[in-house]
Amino acid sequence: MRSFSRAGLGAVTAATMATATFPIIVASVLAAELIDRFGIGRSQVGLLVTATALVGALASPLFGRITDRIGAVAATRNVLASGIVTLTAFALAPSYGFLVVAAIATGIPNGWSNPATNSLIVDNVPAGSRGIVTGVKQSGVQFGTFLGGMLLPVFATLWDWRVALLIFLMMPVAGLVGMMGRTNPIEHETQAEWAYTTIPMEVKWVAVYGTLSGLATSALFGFLPLFAEENQLWSAQAAGSLVAVVGLSGIAARILWPAASERRIGHGRTLRILAVMSMVTAGLLALAARGVLESWVLIPASVLLGGGAIAWNAVGMLAVMDFSPPKMVGKGTGVVLAGFLLGLAFGAPLMGLSVDSLGTYVPGWLASAGLLGACAVIAGRIPSGRSLR
Repeated sequence: MRSFSRAGLGAVTAATMATATFPIIVASVLAAELIDRFGIGRSQVGLLVTATALVGALASPLFGRITDRIGAVAATRNVLASGIVTLTAFALAPSYGFLVVAAIATGIPNGWSNPATNSLIVDNVPAGSRGIVTGVKQSGVQFGTFLGGMLLPVFATLWDWRVALLIFLMMPVAGLVGMMGRTNPIEHETQAEWAYTTIPMEVKWVAVYGTLSGLATSALFGFLPLFAEENQLWSAQAAGSLVAVVGLSGIAARILWPAASERRIGHGRTLRILAVMSMVTAGLLALAARGVLESWVLIPASVLLGGGAIAWNAVGMLAVMDFSPPKMVGKGTGVVLAGFLLGLAFGAPLMGLSVDSLGTYVPGWLASAGLLGACAVIAGRIPSGRSLR
């Protein structure tokens, strides 16, 4: 068995996370190409994202259990391999129906990525030293978002959108190369022990936090650019730049917050801080919608969103590692991820329904603030982060 260096482990897990979430970026960035190629509407593009998130949410508890049974190395390899298959299916889809099937299949790596990579970190890094590696792992999602947003349109213009997608197969391929020669360093429980072990209460509170945070984050991030363009009269380019602000802030936050949580602040207090930061974002947006504040507040609001709720799962995943017995990390992660993905799947549609029905963004922003306030309260039930098992 070859052991991972910290840099190698960070690179492999970041590539795995980027691969698992990349199809969602594809549906967003290449929406116009998909509409033109398949003759579909905007709602049908949104269905692709919903299918991926829902399947990932429903399947993640199962994949968590499978990870605990087969080991983190085999699970991570399976995530990367399924990422290759599903991304290729996306690129070669001959019809919209096939594209929907591919989107459903992408729920496999999407729902499996966190259980597998969390277990891989626990197997290779001792408790108390996992913060930076976990932050780098979770920032893989933001790096994938950044690269996809920057390069997919360029590649699609130079060649074709299908070729653009195939180029990004380099991410899972690089991850599989990094996994060469790796084997599981620990033995796993027998089936009887594994099947009846109870998930710690601390992990269940993280799951509740993640569900509410996912609802609020989906609404805030999903409608921030449209709010800037429709309500604050920004240009499309300026409104789109807010996504880049959130992304860059999120990359830094996902790396820095887990280390601070592990070494100084504690998981519960850190999660409370992140919830309050994004609650301020929702409040600023509500005040801007009412005309109380000038539209420039959308810039600090975006920074706070990226630094707050966007970064929550880096700390949340670290908390799951600390609070779960080593041979139950996959199972605990699956439960937390299921709640978070369900929140992501329904938050944006509910926000859109609110705006369409009431003709204003204010109630949706205030509801998001309320959800994040509830997260801050729930964080009080989550302890500091010393391993409990």
